[in-house]
Amino acid sequence: MIDAANYGKALFALAQEQAIDAQLRLELLEVKALLQENPAYYTLLDTPAVATAQRLALLRESFGSCNALLLHTLCLLCEKRMVYVFPACADAYCDCYDEAHEIVRATAITAAQMSQAQREALQKKLEELTGKTVEVEARIDESLLGGIRLRYGGIQLDDSVRGRLDRLRDNLCRVKLVET
Repeated sequence: MIDAANYGKALFALAQEQAIDAQLRLELLEVKALLQENPAYYTLLDTPAVATAQRLALLRESFGSCNALLLHTLCLLCEKRMVYVFPACADAYCDCYDEAHEIVRATAITAAQMSQAQREALQKKLEELTGKTVEVEARIDESLLGGIRLRYGGIQLDDSVRGRLDRLRDNLCRVKLVET
């Protein structure tokens, strides 16, 4: 069994040695997106019904313009019929990249679209808190009713109206009434 995290880390180390880690990250994300959009391609590349040489030829035809390290990794996974672990390899690579470049990825979930000023203020505040470069991804979840749910660096903060109401309900359910 392949440990996808180790493959991603090894790929990052090789890319960093060649000073192509930023470029390879972009290619990894593109290939990951393409493969996830076409799940049948995973099946084709992992099936024992198609000869390994044919599967490798398909890979080279599809991704031959990619960096050699990336193509080699895909071919290695294909030979082992483990292409389906590629997204996890890409995720591990991106985690290594973020750590090496001191980048924190944050997800801000709000009930309505954040303005550019709000997004920049949030980014600035998170950069002050973490001491790292922060990239904020904004998402919308109308069920929050208002406020914000924030995830970054393994931390989740919920200051949404929905979260506050849920906490209030939980607190009220724990109250024990005493007769006087």
